[in-house]
Amino acid sequence: MDKYHSLNAPDHIISEFHAGQRDEINEIWRLSGLSAQKVPEYSASDVESALNDLHLRLEISGDLTSTSDKIAGWIQQYSRVLAAAVALIALTSFFIFVPRTAVVPYGEIATLELPDGSVIEMNSGTEIRYSRFYRFSDRTIELNGEAFFKVADHGHPFIVVANGVSVEVTGTQFNVRSWHDDLSRETIVTVAEGEVLFYPMLKREQMVVLTAGKSSRWNPELVQPSEPESSLFEDAAAWRDFRFVFRNQSLGSILRDLERRFNITIELDIPGIESSPLTAYYSQQVSLESVLDDICTVKGLRYTRTSTGFRIYR
Repeated sequence: MDKYHSLNAPDHIISEFHAGQRDEINEIWRLSGLSAQKVPEYSASDVESALNDLHLRLEISGDLTSTSDKIAGWIQQYSRVLAAAVALIALTSFFIFVPRTAVVPYGEIATLELPDGSVIEMNSGTEIRYSRFYRFSDRTIELNGEAFFKVADHGHPFIVVANGVSVEVTGTQFNVRSWHDDLSRETIVTVAEGEVLFYPMLKREQMVVLTAGKSSRWNPELVQPSEPESSLFEDAAAWRDFRFVFRNQSLGSILRDLERRFNITIELDIPGIESSPLTAYYSQQVSLESVLDDICTVKGLRYTRTSTGFRIYR
């Protein structure tokens, strides 16, 4: 028994109980003393050594587990904030880098007014793309199709990019025809007013200068656009009045124009005839059947209706 544990409970404890309970309390106290473990005695150096050892083990354990626990806890605590931040970054990137796009449905003609006051009239099936910061950085337009541009004068040049060429102006009016699905990938520029610079992209030294009543064309086989030649702007922009004017234009290109204008499918069931040239002039609006009649008469062909449009055959 521990020398510091007496057989009877101390008086200040016994006094808390009435006389009939005091013998029982003393017995409990005695038994507790018998079962008590003797506490070993340690020197001050032993205690210090043990504490240092415990501290070291706690540090090592903390290095192995606390970092991952802290990261997991941090992620759990801030997961909603992180998700919101990622969504905000994605939304901002979309707003900054994804351009505005305008597409005209087949069978329709549309007008688009830009932030600087410039106006673009777009033929059926035409697609226009431009930066969301158009007015503040540069005035560059990407074109796939045919459009008439009425450009407002401004400090920044107005540039149309299409099929590997650039059309650069300050303030003027002009028509650009440049379809990505055109077999020759040809771009034709015709000027109504002012002056236009026309050159292959990144090769400004190869430019030609077009003035009112002049036109030029370019395709990937040319080093620079063709020399400016006189052209009737009314013919180049006949589509604005729903008219057709084809001057030495390939049959495949003409049929694509008709498909876009009338929102219909035309099958050309005669291999190798797509590049055959044709000239036609219509001073007023005409039906699709009238144009097909003329084409087939000139080329010695026939056409018939199908479930989706028309088929041309020999």
